[in-house]
Amino acid sequence: MDFVKQLDKLEFSGECKVKLSLKTNAIKSFGKTVENDIKSLEKVLNIKFPNDYKDFLLKTNGGSIPNDNTNEIVLKNIKKIINIDILYGVNTDNSCFDIEYWTKKYIDDLFEKTVIIGDSLQNGFIVMICDGNNDGVYYYDDSYYFDESNDENNVYIISNNFTEFLDMIVKR
Repeated sequence: MDFVKQLDKLEFSGECKVKLSLKTNAIKSFGKTVENDIKSLEKVLNIKFPNDYKDFLLKTNGGSIPNDNTNEIVLKNIKKIINIDILYGVNTDNSCFDIEYWTKKYIDDLFEKTVIIGDSLQNGFIVMICDGNNDGVYYYDDSYYFDESNDENNVYIISNNFTEFLDMIVKR
C-alpha cells in the first residue's frame, strides 16, 4: 500500500465548513480510517473529537510532515519554533503513529479531555484539548526542550482549533 498520497483538496464538514487546498505533498498519509474506529477511540478515551479533526482522520488518518519550512510553527507566547513531525492516526500498522497508544501512555500527565495527536522534532507532543472551555491545539513540551518550560508551565497554545492548526502546515 502506498502511503504517500497527493492530496488535491481536503474539505471539512461540520462547524467550520472550511475548504483547504493542498498544493504539495504536505502530509504523507497513513491511509484512511472509518467512522466506527474513530467513534470507538472516542469512547475508549472518553472524549469527543471536533468535526474538522474527524474529517481529517477519515481522509488521511494522520501522516508524516516533510522536514522543511512547511513543518515550522511559531509558539507565539514564547517566540520559539517547533517542527511538526508526525500527526498520529487511528489503528495504524505501527503503534508509534497511533493516537490511542500515545494518549494512554501519557494519560496521567495530560489534562482531562486531552488527546495526543502528534509530535515534533523537538521531542514534544501536539495535543488537542476538547473540554469545551480550553479547546484548541497545544504544544506539550514534556521533555523541557525550551528553557521556558518547567513542571508548572510546559503547555503552549498553537491554535484555537484543528483547522487553524492544519492551515499552518498545509497553506504555505
